Amino acid sequence: MTRCPACQADLELDGYELDVGETIHCPECAEELRVVSSEPMAVKAVDEEEG
Repeated sequence: MTRCPACQADLELDGYELDVGETIHCPECAEELRVVSSEPMAVKAVDEEEG
């Protein structure tokens, strides 16, 4: 299970074909997230990467 780093909501990403580098939005807080790992699935807030 992957969690949004901004609001800690569970992200149900199983069954989706997501590639590393792809961006998604958290359905709870709308934070823009980038997939940083596919096995295990991990995401990071895009604005964290800009720093």
